[in-house]
Amino acid sequence: MPLLGGRGYGVAVNGFSRHPASGALHLWVATRAADKATWPGMLDTLDDPYTTWIPPRMQRDFDKQMSGAYVGIGAEIDLEQDRLRIVSPLEGSPALEAGVRAGDVVMSIDGTDTLGLSTDDCIDLLLGEEGDPVTIVVRRGDDEEKTIEIVRRRIETKSVRGLRRNGETWDHVADAERGIGYVRLTQFTERSIEELRGVLEDFESQGVRGMILDLRFNGGGTLDGAIDVADLFLERGVIVSVRDREGEGRSWTADDDEEDWMLPMVVLVNDASASASEIVAGALQSHGRAKILGERTYGKGSVQEVRVLPQNRGTLKLTTARYYLPDGRSLDRHPEATSWGVDPDTGYVVDLDSDAYGDMIESRRRLEPIADAIETIETDFDDPTWIEREYLDPQLAAAMTALQARLDGREWPRVGEDPSAEVQRIGELADQIKYRDRLREELEATETKIRTLEAGEDVDAEPS
Repeated sequence: MPLLGGRGYGVAVNGFSRHPASGALHLWVATRAADKATWPGMLDTLDDPYTTWIPPRMQRDFDKQMSGAYVGIGAEIDLEQDRLRIVSPLEGSPALEAGVRAGDVVMSIDGTDTLGLSTDDCIDLLLGEEGDPVTIVVRRGDDEEKTIEIVRRRIETKSVRGLRRNGETWDHVADAERGIGYVRLTQFTERSIEELRGVLEDFESQGVRGMILDLRFNGGGTLDGAIDVADLFLERGVIVSVRDREGEGRSWTADDDEEDWMLPMVVLVNDASASASEIVAGALQSHGRAKILGERTYGKGSVQEVRVLPQNRGTLKLTTARYYLPDGRSLDRHPEATSWGVDPDTGYVVDLDSDAYGDMIESRRRLEPIADAIETIETDFDDPTWIEREYLDPQLAAAMTALQARLDGREWPRVGEDPSAEVQRIGELADQIKYRDRLREELEATETKIRTLEAGEDVDAEPS
């Protein structure tokens, strides 16, 4: 299956780190140089950052990302004060059924203390064989501890999300009066198209007349998934073309069928929208099917194929072709490129720095857990001012402003800047400056620890 993975290879845990090149926030795990050295210089000679070797010890995580399925307890997690924390159990998961709740701090997993363990270490303890039990001890509130046994089973993660939880399901309606729906697609998996079709069927009964499709932080997935999603919003025309180094390849076109959803759309993108996300955004933009709002996308125009190596030596993810938008343009970003990716439409550039994205993600998390307390959080998603001030998402606020105007019978309004090399330069410069400043802070903290250790002092000691 052709893959359109984003930038590197990630694991499904909550948290984010800065990409050293773009400054974007995203999930990623780097293959160790020592592992790569097993293939002496072979991959480096290809001069392709997307051709990578997946060692056997990381194969399970790779399969999990590509298929959107794994065997475990079914929970989103992160780290808080050096312990594993449950962000939210997943809907229909064994964790939810066993009584795991959002906010639980996991003290131990099958007798192993989680203090100081990384998320990867904790994931290794939680994953296992279907039907095998795992016992966790959680701390709920200030001091209550509870022992919970969970029977592992196959978990199929959902890639389609909404604005907020409604019990175990998602609320996808942002403005009931005007009929504006919202869908966030986190990645392109084999099941994304069916999940999306289900939401669109619900939109018909809910009177939805326009939609915001959020592809921010969507790093890619399968080529088939991208084509299926784009086809859902197009009646005809080329979606994407793929050509190998000899110039040979093929094109995919949209099929005109009854399930096509042809109402007004705004697509949200940022510099962490890559690969399959760029195919969808670029195809809809090329055919004038949707307004693209946000920031220039990452610029990854390569197609990978997976080759399993014999004798349990891991997997190679090889670049085999490049893909091109309907206008024939490649999206590839390389050192000499002055233009790459998909630019927002004129008047639809809304650039955010990494700090703003961090605030937005934290605000979003309040509405995502499966928890009774979420019902006490009041929302007003039909008000762009509220979205920007309280939800801390200027891009979503701009999309709502634009779509409301259009559904009110007006022309698409300007809600941001125009795409230009200068706007791109200023935005990227700001990201790199912030990244440099954070590196300096980390370096200073490291130097302080070194001096403390050299002085024979305990780095964890309380200051006197």
